[in-house]
Amino acid sequence: MRQAVTHWSIWRQPLVLVVLIFGVEYAAVAWPLYEAAPVSTGDLKTASLLASLSIAYSLLTRRFERARHALRHGMAHRTYSNLLAAWGAAAAILLPLRLAAVVLIIAASAAWPASNSSGRATPYKYVYTAASTVLGAAGVRLVLILGLSHQVAILVAAVTYTAVNVLLIATAIACSGHVQALRVYLQPRSYQLDVLTSAIAVAQIELHDLHLWSLAWLSLPATIAVQRWRVKADVQEVAADSNSRPMSEDAWRIAATEIVAALPVVAILRVTTADPLAAVAVAEMQAGGDAIGLVGDAGLSMLLLDCPGTSADALATRLRRALRHAGLTGTVAAAAKPRDGESLPALWAVCEAELITREAASRDGEIAEPEA
Repeated sequence: MRQAVTHWSIWRQPLVLVVLIFGVEYAAVAWPLYEAAPVSTGDLKTASLLASLSIAYSLLTRRFERARHALRHGMAHRTYSNLLAAWGAAAAILLPLRLAAVVLIIAASAAWPASNSSGRATPYKYVYTAASTVLGAAGVRLVLILGLSHQVAILVAAVTYTAVNVLLIATAIACSGHVQALRVYLQPRSYQLDVLTSAIAVAQIELHDLHLWSLAWLSLPATIAVQRWRVKADVQEVAADSNSRPMSEDAWRIAATEIVAALPVVAILRVTTADPLAAVAVAEMQAGGDAIGLVGDAGLSMLLLDCPGTSADALATRLRRALRHAGLTGTVAAAAKPRDGESLPALWAVCEAELITREAASRDGEIAEPEA
């Protein structure tokens, strides 16, 4: 056991970062325990609903969250905003700190499987992030005792919850020596999800104040809708960079596996060339609408969201023509859900079979690429 602890990856980090991590985690445990605010039956009911909604979100959206993690892994210097803040911020404002911390810990625990989809997540980073949400809730409690008007206090508290989280994460990044990565926190678009989840949290608080708490469940489909929009936006952002830097094979496979399983209509393309010109042709043809990934050292794969089989076939034909026009040698195959299967392995197998058939026909001198 002692040997296992000494091999934890946290010990390979700069000393200042290790001190920060343990300091934040200690504060996240000690502060709620120090608070002696009474907990009412109503508080317990509110906490139960918020924790249940957080767990339900993690269970219902695990595939899309895994896709988000994979897509973010393939995007340099991008923030990852946790949509659980829709209930975390509400818990911080509505509940005593001790009970809010319990809700936040339960939510973080339920979200761990999606965060560790590839098995490469770093536990100490995840625990630190969870601890930062607890300190965000502590910051909210300080705001609420300032004597501000009710509406102003709620808005300031919601901003404080996000600000404390961002500040602690940014501080950890700075302590790790990756100062250049902090530039992303200066971009307003980095806070789109924070604004949306804060709005959902504030809406729940309004329902609570209006004694319409039974409608708080509406926050679940609202947050799921935001997540779906964000995944598609992430795919487009990845695609915008694909002509010069396709996703790694691992990141693409993780994202594609989850997105194919989650969407009713989706397609993939396989191209047996990794020539940069081929990536450019694919990206231009789709106008930045898909995620392109590498396949080994000599191939590309493309994820086509909301693309039926006939459209995927037509795109494959266009791509074959574009490759020939550019003087590139490569074979193209397409497969679509639900026509060819319900999972990425099934679609991959269909593409592999078509690639083998076309390459064999090409060697035999047959015309393997239709003109229309």
